Amino acid sequence: MGSTSGVRYGVVFTISLLLSWTLVTGLLMLSYRAGSQSLRDAAQWAGLWFFTVGAPTVQALRIHRCLNEVVRECPVLSPQVRRDLAHARFVILMCGSMCALLVFGLWAK
Repeated sequence: MGSTSGVRYGVVFTISLLLSWTLVTGLLMLSYRAGSQSLRDAAQWAGLWFFTVGAPTVQALRIHRCLNEVVRECPVLSPQVRRDLAHARFVILMCGSMCALLVFGLWAK
């Protein structure tokens, strides 16, 4: 990549964003609806959503923006460093989704 081209989202990153926002958000909403639907429960589910979907998405997009800046400022960046930073975007989203799965696994017991 030259200094004028940026880093694309890529298939894996795009799919992980979509899955996080659709499946995890949907699962959290369904779980809330299955419970007592009190204000306290809504706050707990919203907090879980924030830490498993919202914050990881913001961080992954920040990494993507920083990766574009690094590539633009340093066009001779090694492909391995570029690949590692691109993978970090996906890992952040995966960690959030795995936390949600862990919570549901513990909740189901």
